[in-house]
Amino acid sequence: MTRKLLAIIGIIAAVLSCGPAPGSTEALLRELDQTLANKQTYEGYFAQRVQVLRDIKSGRISPEQEYEINKSLAAEFQAYSLDSTIFYLDRNREIARGLQDRRRLTETDLLRAREYAMAGYHSEAKDIFDTYESSGVPEGNERLYYDVGDYLYGEIAAYYSSNNSQYWQRRSDFRNGLKTCLEDGSYQMLDLLRVQADGNQDKALAADYARRALEVTSPGTREYARAAYFVSTYQEDANDRIQWLAKSAIADCICATKDYASLNELAGLLYARGDIDRAFHYAADHGMPDAIRFNGKLRPWQIAQFFPQIEKAYAAKSGHTTRMLILLISIAVLLLLALAAMIWYLFRSNHELTDANRQLKELNAELQESNKIRQEYIGLFLQNLSENISTSRQYKNHVLKYLRRGNDNYLIEEIEALPPIEDDILQFNRMFDRTFINLYPDFVEKFNALLQDGETITPKGDDILTPELRVFALIKLGVTESSRIASLLHYSANTVYNYRAKIKNKARGNRELFEQEVQAIE
Repeated sequence: MTRKLLAIIGIIAAVLSCGPAPGSTEALLRELDQTLANKQTYEGYFAQRVQVLRDIKSGRISPEQEYEINKSLAAEFQAYSLDSTIFYLDRNREIARGLQDRRRLTETDLLRAREYAMAGYHSEAKDIFDTYESSGVPEGNERLYYDVGDYLYGEIAAYYSSNNSQYWQRRSDFRNGLKTCLEDGSYQMLDLLRVQADGNQDKALAADYARRALEVTSPGTREYARAAYFVSTYQEDANDRIQWLAKSAIADCICATKDYASLNELAGLLYARGDIDRAFHYAADHGMPDAIRFNGKLRPWQIAQFFPQIEKAYAAKSGHTTRMLILLISIAVLLLLALAAMIWYLFRSNHELTDANRQLKELNAELQESNKIRQEYIGLFLQNLSENISTSRQYKNHVLKYLRRGNDNYLIEEIEALPPIEDDILQFNRMFDRTFINLYPDFVEKFNALLQDGETITPKGDDILTPELRVFALIKLGVTESSRIASLLHYSANTVYNYRAKIKNKARGNRELFEQEVQAIE
């Protein structure tokens, strides 16, 4: 029996040791997983680059020098934060007006129009761009003018106009002008030719231009991420498309990009393939939070189209996994009992006490692990619910803004009739309070026991928990970062910090150990 068991273990070890071949789909996905795990490191590099520019800016410099630094900062933030990008461009607009420099003013306005268009704010972009369609642009701004016009009118024609032939013609005019400003063989020229071939339904030629554009980029750059994404769009085989999307997503992560398409499309393909865990991880932990952080309106809407299906599938799979885990634990317990009986039979004369202690430790470890899993699932549930509220709020604001500009009164009235977001937050808080108190019915009493006499916290009215208790309830569940607590409860980070500091000052014992004592509440 022992030889057979060893043989089976050997076979399992051999199978597990066989990793995916280099360059395979699974190998690239694992590389992407590792890159996403190091996401904070790449964002740290981004922060260092930005800080260097800010340090230079803090010195004694001329308005012209500040203008160039602001333009560099706007370029850094271009795919990271729309608000920061617009902030530096708005500052440059003030500088250009102060210098009475029409070339710089035009350049800044065109850059602002491009940022708004790429983020999905096409109406704002067109308002800026129309100013220069009638008045013309100074010498030196022609290339940027044609570039912005080509992109903006392409977006308007594709998404917003029912009678869009005039917009396609305008885009064609701008594209022809842009061609005269670009060098043959450059990335921009090849990408422009790809778009033109694609519009002419010549997919083979478009794919060729996409690959040629990729060849003139370097891995780990924004251009490479974009080029790899478009190469993926012309792949017939699903695995090939997944591989190119993974390469693009890796480059996006290395560049600390927040406004991206590759990872989101990859999540949809993996969901269709049955890789629910990765699909949910990419969409829930990265795609949607990054899109909200960037603050564009187009990307969250795109993710919202497929995220509910992934979320539902993940919940169903988690339930199935839990049942399988219980079954496997039961089998493991039976095997352990059988092994314990064998050991007792062989060593009953000398090891009865040791065997009993071992079984008690194993049982205690299983109970602790079960409690840990329960807390993690509660945390995940609350986070998803909170993020849904945030997404709903932002989506509502964006849609109202767009519809008001389109004068669609029927839809505006329908959306405005929705209950205020504060009702959703209140309902979320009540659901959280009930769920938490069901799990820890004595939490408030035991929490107050950790405070000094006369400093106890008592919920008022129908409230089950106070805001302070709600913060420390999340800490009890293992959510310790103030930014994450603030996100879940829709408080400001400063409010969470004040709550934590105020309560710790009331601690009966060592205030530095207070949160550990809260986490230890049974």
